[in-house]
Amino acid sequence: MSGGTASEAARQEALLRLARRRSADARARRPERPAPAAADDGTAPLSHAQHRMWLMERLGRGGAVYNVPFATRVRGPFDAAAFGRALTGLVRRHEVLRTRYGLRDGEPFQEVTAARRVPVRTVDAAAGDAARKVLGEEAARGFDLAAGPVLRALRVRHAEDDHTLLLTFHHIAVDGGSLDVIARDLGDRYRAELEGRDAEDAEDAEPERAAPRYADFARRERAGSDALDEGLAYWTGRLAGARPVPLPGDGAEPGRRGEARVLSAPLEPGAVEGLRAAGRAHRATLFTVVLSAAFAALLEATGEEDLVLGCASSHRDTAGARDLVGLCVNTLPVRPGLSGAGDMGTLLTRVRDALLEAQRHRHVPFDLMVERLGAAARDAGGDPLVGVTADVLTPPPVLRLAGAECEPVDVALDGVKFGLGLYLEEGTAGSGPNCLIRYDRGRLGEEPARRLLDGFAEVLASLSRGENRPLDAAGRRIPGREASRAPDEVHGPDTAPRASAIAVVEVFADLLGEHPGLDGDFFLLGGHSLLAVRVAERLRERLQVPLTGLDVLEQRTPRALGALLDERTRARAQVRASRRPATGTGSAAARPSAGGTVLVTGGTGGVGAFVLRELAARGRPVRALVRPESAHLVAADGVDVAEGDLADADSLRAAVSDDVTAVIHAACTFTSPEVDVAAMRALLDGWRRGSFVFVSSVDAYGRPSVADVAEDTAPKEPLTAYGRAKLDCERMLWEAAGTAGRGGAAVVRAPIVWGPHPRLRDQLRWGATGALFQAARAGEPVVLPAAGAVPASGDPWSGVPWIHAAALARILVTCAERPPQGTVSAVGGHVGWEEFAGELIRLLGSSSTVVVGGRAPGLLHRHRYRAEALAEELVARPGEDWRSAVAAMLAL
Repeated sequence: MSGGTASEAARQEALLRLARRRSADARARRPERPAPAAADDGTAPLSHAQHRMWLMERLGRGGAVYNVPFATRVRGPFDAAAFGRALTGLVRRHEVLRTRYGLRDGEPFQEVTAARRVPVRTVDAAAGDAARKVLGEEAARGFDLAAGPVLRALRVRHAEDDHTLLLTFHHIAVDGGSLDVIARDLGDRYRAELEGRDAEDAEDAEPERAAPRYADFARRERAGSDALDEGLAYWTGRLAGARPVPLPGDGAEPGRRGEARVLSAPLEPGAVEGLRAAGRAHRATLFTVVLSAAFAALLEATGEEDLVLGCASSHRDTAGARDLVGLCVNTLPVRPGLSGAGDMGTLLTRVRDALLEAQRHRHVPFDLMVERLGAAARDAGGDPLVGVTADVLTPPPVLRLAGAECEPVDVALDGVKFGLGLYLEEGTAGSGPNCLIRYDRGRLGEEPARRLLDGFAEVLASLSRGENRPLDAAGRRIPGREASRAPDEVHGPDTAPRASAIAVVEVFADLLGEHPGLDGDFFLLGGHSLLAVRVAERLRERLQVPLTGLDVLEQRTPRALGALLDERTRARAQVRASRRPATGTGSAAARPSAGGTVLVTGGTGGVGAFVLRELAARGRPVRALVRPESAHLVAADGVDVAEGDLADADSLRAAVSDDVTAVIHAACTFTSPEVDVAAMRALLDGWRRGSFVFVSSVDAYGRPSVADVAEDTAPKEPLTAYGRAKLDCERMLWEAAGTAGRGGAAVVRAPIVWGPHPRLRDQLRWGATGALFQAARAGEPVVLPAAGAVPASGDPWSGVPWIHAAALARILVTCAERPPQGTVSAVGGHVGWEEFAGELIRLLGSSSTVVVGGRAPGLLHRHRYRAEALAEELVARPGEDWRSAVAAMLAL
């Protein structure tokens, strides 16, 4: 062993020992989590595999990477209505397909939503490139896990009897085994619909049994977590001192990290059967043979004899799980130890034994292994210990629809889960087998990737011919590979700390409870994935620079994170500089003319101020429409001030100039509905392109006949003058949307808005809640309306729907960037009047008492509003609970 390798191993051992101590201390300090509820209260914990998927989304590694497209070409008769009913029945039966994933008290949970009709969108596109483009774009669209759904359906119509059906799932709800269940169940239901009967009434089938519930699977898994100590001890020892597979650095493109590239090479037609024969000779499966070939290719390419690869392991080994739709997989690290393995026979035996041993401990969730390993789960450069995988790709499942000819359709997605994957593709009747690799372009260059592919193909071909191929790893090292460097070596230990690095130190100290130096390691300080998300959020808000939780996990130290933040600050400054005019300042003629500008009306208001802040955090150029006397309140770097007024139609039209690609209309008089409607008309007259987001109100729903108001609930009289004006503005927007090159539109209905801003403070004191505030401040009785729901639903609740201004700003900007093409509610929560009044009295130090049952004009808020379309943006961040918001307003 070289001195450098020995030093690195010693470092890893030290990190592991320290991580164990800190992990034990953290568990001792942390209160025990309550046991999962035995009764079905509508919510359940996430399984460990789901939790990892959820974390990837929160860390910024979501997107299309964890989408699961399931596409089928259907030639022949196809009944779209019957298919839609069958799909709705499928989702009604399998609850995980209508489950959303929220956050409560810092922990995610899953909640089954009511069964609804599943829409099937139809697009006409000729078979070929046009259809592939439509399918690829649909499969790549993101999901909102907090709101759901986690399933989308698309029908691409090529001709009257030629279609492609695409079901896109999020991986948090399905795995490969689930697709087989879904294909079978959906095919049966479709046939039953065609025959005019329920699926369970088939003559050759027994009555349909209740589907296994994934929430029960998650509860059972979580209930058994306390019995995992022995398994965790095994994995901690097994992975001690391990390092990530050293991928070559030459040709890698760091700026393209996360982008996928696939290379393939054909194998002889009989290769798969030859590989199976090799497996039988060594009492091994086809998968074990392919995994061994991957180890051999990496051994010869790198010269490293201590390699760790990850492989997927299924939890579908019980009768109850075989028909379960859900995520039932785990990642197993395999570390065989290849020292002295001089031929493939020896290596295959070692890999087989190591895999069998790993399988005996497959019940230990991978995320718990990572948590236990702490800092040792990544190297000094931020690369994960398990960053390389191998697998056998079998023919995809296919949907069988009665009366039609069906075949699977491959829909490729960009993005990678691993830095490198080595695969055997079995092939089909129409195509032979292939070996292929899929790699991250930011971690591996094309030339070394091709060398790895050639080596992998050579090993597979040799095994398929029954040869005991000798291995040659002596003295080899991948070209371009540098030893992992400590953070000091990467960023320079003597560099004077910049403000960004100091900010990271302060955020670390606040959230981790210890004041680190510039090279304090996030993991050794007790950090974990959820804390990484909070660190990123805090730094984004403080420095107004893009940052993800994954950045925190990869950079790890204040010095490294500070350097990354400085780099992104410089890049953003360069973009802004390129948008500024060469000459002239302050005048209308000198406004930035580059595309992408967002016009915000009401920039000095309580909502508009937070919208400006959110846009700045996302690096968007902004134009703020404000009255001349208030222009100084929004003048800042990156904000272009347009002077105007809601009563001045010409100023509104002029503000929506050619460089504006999005409008967020947040301004409102509140007291002059006719002015608000005229202002909306003027803005729409000037709107020519891009998106338009209108900030409406839940008052536009009026007084629905239901207590639980969904986003698609129709308005019902009586409406207030304010609510009617909002509804009139909404109708004007929908009439204007989609014409003359205009882009998407969105209506966001908001309730009362709270947050630390003088305008919002004044609304608290003098608006709808003013009577309560004034009475509490004066020490007088605080009068609340009598209990009893309107409409009569039996629910005695009476209170106020509300949202934090920062959460509303996130929703508005998200709608401007990705218009939902509809009306959404933005409600952060509901607070009962008695609870609100009690908190107000406490914060004011008042001697007031609460009187229920008196006349309380303006307080008859007895509807609850559901906000599902953009629920992820509504997840409360630190300081965004209603008590903190009210306290912050009172402190102004």
